[in-house]
Amino acid sequence: MNHHQSNIFLPWVLFSLLIALCFIVGMVLFLEEPPDSQGYQHPEKSTLQQGGTGERHVQTLWWGAVFGVLQLLFAIICLIFGIYRQGTLPRNRMWVFLIGGALHLIIFLVMIFTYRQYINDPSDLWLSLPVPTAVMLFFLWPFPLYFVLVYTLKFEKWIFQEEDANLFKKLVASTQKLPEEND
Repeated sequence: MNHHQSNIFLPWVLFSLLIALCFIVGMVLFLEEPPDSQGYQHPEKSTLQQGGTGERHVQTLWWGAVFGVLQLLFAIICLIFGIYRQGTLPRNRMWVFLIGGALHLIIFLVMIFTYRQYINDPSDLWLSLPVPTAVMLFFLWPFPLYFVLVYTLKFEKWIFQEEDANLFKKLVASTQKLPEEND
């Protein structure tokens, strides 16, 4: 891939992912709404809605899984875009984000698959929680800390280097030297 092609590759990937996300949302909007998908009246409290069983999600579960995977891919590629330097992606740095992204996707898919199993058999518990809830609480939610740590520990070396700071200072100085317009 030459220099010019690599300059436009990531933005096109991001744009394609956004189009795919819009497509998924559009498709879901045309699905027939399952009964009780918005809940149903609580027998004792008139202001409450009850959710019912997870069966109401079967129709949209896989659409949601695809949407979630596309969102995670979009976020990971945005993070990779942050290490893009002078038309190249440093491979040793990119692998840190690709491995983290793959692990994040795996955890998300484990949550989806365990939720699908939970719909069929809600009796399985892990640490007193339904298994998909435990996966979400203990693995999916804290996992973005991986990316926070990478950015925190490697920011000055990988993301905003000294040459970037010097260029930024030069740009700020050039805007301060603009001639003032006479009124």
